[in-house]
Amino acid sequence: MTQHVSETLESEHGYEVEAVTTASGARSAFESTGFDCVIASYELLDENGIELAASLQDIADDIPFVLFTGNPLEPLVEEAREAGVTAFVSKSDHATGDMNVFANRIRLSIEAVN
Repeated sequence: MTQHVSETLESEHGYEVEAVTTASGARSAFESTGFDCVIASYELLDENGIELAASLQDIADDIPFVLFTGNPLEPLVEEAREAGVTAFVSKSDHATGDMNVFANRIRLSIEAVN
């Protein structure tokens, strides 16, 4: 799924994407490169996306963070917001086919901090 999402966001929506599969890889890439927005799955190989969001807030508290999850959103929202998550995208709704809503969520998250 990571490859599909990355390729679609790059080819159809003009985003430059750096894909990693772990929270530690995301932190390392963020610290060395910096990003306009972070998109992370809730389920990462080494921790969850909410934990990643919280740790990135310690580095840069103004980075938009989109949580991409297949889990029900309602139980996660409060904890995620406290950790710095700025938007949510459901995998079941937006990871296949037309990803306009997903791309728009990213754009709006970036615009909100600029």
